[in-house]
Amino acid sequence: MINHDYHIHTTFSTDGKSAMEEALLAAKNRSLRTICFTEHMDYDNPYDEGPGAFILDTDSYLSKFQELSNKYCTKDFQAGFGVEIGLQPHLSDFYSDYLDKYPFDFCIGSTHVASNMDPALPAYFDSFKTNEAAYRNYFETELENARRVSSYDVFGHIDYVLRYSKGRIKTFAYEEYEDVLDELLSTIVGDGKGIEINTAGLRKGLEYPNPHPSILKRYRELGGEIITVGSDAHSAKDIAKDFDRAEEILKSAGFKYYTIFQERKPKFLKL
Repeated sequence: MINHDYHIHTTFSTDGKSAMEEALLAAKNRSLRTICFTEHMDYDNPYDEGPGAFILDTDSYLSKFQELSNKYCTKDFQAGFGVEIGLQPHLSDFYSDYLDKYPFDFCIGSTHVASNMDPALPAYFDSFKTNEAAYRNYFETELENARRVSSYDVFGHIDYVLRYSKGRIKTFAYEEYEDVLDELLSTIVGDGKGIEINTAGLRKGLEYPNPHPSILKRYRELGGEIITVGSDAHSAKDIAKDFDRAEEILKSAGFKYYTIFQERKPKFLKL
């Protein structure tokens, strides 16, 4: 059983719904061994939620994390201090400096912006003639991010764009994007980084987690070994949700281990 959730948001993230204490209690009640908070830090973003949206108050976050860790963590239940940074090519130096300033256990690098838009918003797909063109643009943006930014530990929800395709079309064929995805995965592997399996896809209307099983399989074929498991929970009720499905898919893709991080160092656990 996978009992380590390495992608969780609380109200320290702009779109978080549950307080950190609520998340800790929910995780303990579900007999998890470790959770890692990965609050959003999307610097220089184009979102319209208002000034400061998705800019993490990291000092307050760290203070609350230390307070509640002392209260709830035990030998059998640990919490990690993590962050999810919003990758953009021009932010390489910014994020390198930012991550050096704080005692993070783990960092997810995710692409939430392509062509200066979030694919979660209808305007992104409206700007392309086909879903396929929108997908390719997103994957090419990810490739550029992977080439320019290397301060993360794990690349987040590689096919995030599939969650929001216009008309809710859920078809995806790896072969149509093989050129760019192979290069993206090879870059990640070559840099000694990992990817995640993110079960939020199942809650967003897909029939599989993110990324698609074909991406997971290809990552493994290209030598990828580092893979974390995360619910991407923004509400405490979703912590560790669908982890049984994640385990089945990982095993089918050829994985024998999954990964957790402590002090930015990977540790492999048997599936």
